[in-house]
Amino acid sequence: MFNPETFAAFRYRDFRVLWTATFVRSAALALELVARAVLIVELSGSAVLLGAVLAAWMAPNLLLSPFAGVIVDRYPYRRVLIGSFLANAVASGVLFVLLIGDQAQSWQVISLSALSGIGFVFFNLARRALLPVIVESSHLRSATALSQTGQTSVKIGGALLAGLLLSIADFTWMFGLMTAFSLLAALLGARIQTRQQRRSDGDVEVHSILGQITAGARWAIETRWPIAVLVITAMSYMFLQPYEAVLMPLVVIDELGQHRSWVGYLAAVGGLGATVGAVWLASLKQIRSPNLLMVGLIATGGASLIGIALAPHLAVAAVCVFFATACVYNMATVANLALLAHAPEEMRGQALTLMNLVQGTILIGALIAGALVDSLGPQGGLLTMAACLLGASLLALSMPRVRWWLWRRRMYTDLTAADWMRASEGDR
Repeated sequence: MFNPETFAAFRYRDFRVLWTATFVRSAALALELVARAVLIVELSGSAVLLGAVLAAWMAPNLLLSPFAGVIVDRYPYRRVLIGSFLANAVASGVLFVLLIGDQAQSWQVISLSALSGIGFVFFNLARRALLPVIVESSHLRSATALSQTGQTSVKIGGALLAGLLLSIADFTWMFGLMTAFSLLAALLGARIQTRQQRRSDGDVEVHSILGQITAGARWAIETRWPIAVLVITAMSYMFLQPYEAVLMPLVVIDELGQHRSWVGYLAAVGGLGATVGAVWLASLKQIRSPNLLMVGLIATGGASLIGIALAPHLAVAAVCVFFATACVYNMATVANLALLAHAPEEMRGQALTLMNLVQGTILIGALIAGALVDSLGPQGGLLTMAACLLGASLLALSMPRVRWWLWRRRMYTDLTAADWMRASEGDR
């Protein structure tokens, strides 16, 4: 049931360097997600502004993904990766200076979140694009899943460190530490030695940005199965992802009456869940039905949000956070694996561009979460988002045409919708 070469990607020197750079960069991100959320709560006390911070961070993902994909294709991946680290260093460094001078305001936090989001867009694209360059194709599945652990495992120590710093220090030193981590990640990125092969203009067809998006959308619509991947992932991004940055600080501080440091400690528990899930995915020999697995993840995530909302004690909330965060991060891993492994080679760039555009729906989810908290409170907001996730999963499992996308035992075969409908006739 498990792949004996789960950790085969670590045999490659440049993968180890990339993984370490990802780990260090993600340490800065773990600190940022906790500190930024608590900072905006203390500066404004507004759930809407808390949602706006996450929305500003994700807005570049929605607006710049097509341009970012073109830039990543046209310039060396390593340089784009280093540039993304430096952008994050600038974003945290400016806020560090503002906090030293006691000049930080809510609009500045939101603006700098947008700059950090720009760096994150290019980081994600360049990191994934580097994987086929530095590992052999037979180890791409292992590299993709293990690369995710570089982001999720650091949430454990990074979030614990954030909770500790919030209990003994102020925000100033947290943002200074983030700046140092981002600069260290840039130095590590510069040590990647593998160079991607240069392609002459005659080896690749050059498309305009609009042409690239159009070609990718046409391929997804005609092929059909990518639509299922993207729609299910969008549901997770809108109704599950925002809980961590928007709702958790309010639940911990307002509903459970705990010290703000527990926002970081619970984030560490979530990081443990995400890491365990990523290693499990890397260990599987095959994923027979990625779409069905993703439906199961959003259903589990919805149930976990209900548990967080109704938790009578912090320990119960921690268990639910473990599963909710595991679902959040491994949804993206499964979707990327499906697109990278089964999209035609000439369509992989377009597929990743579509995936990044879908990831931008976190912006919509963050605004919805902020509005729900303002009108219904943290508990009501969590229950409403959970209902949306569970309703979507039940809808997917109750419609034969949707099940045709989900339950094909052989990965994305040529079984037609008409064949499936005839086979499932009378099946309720």
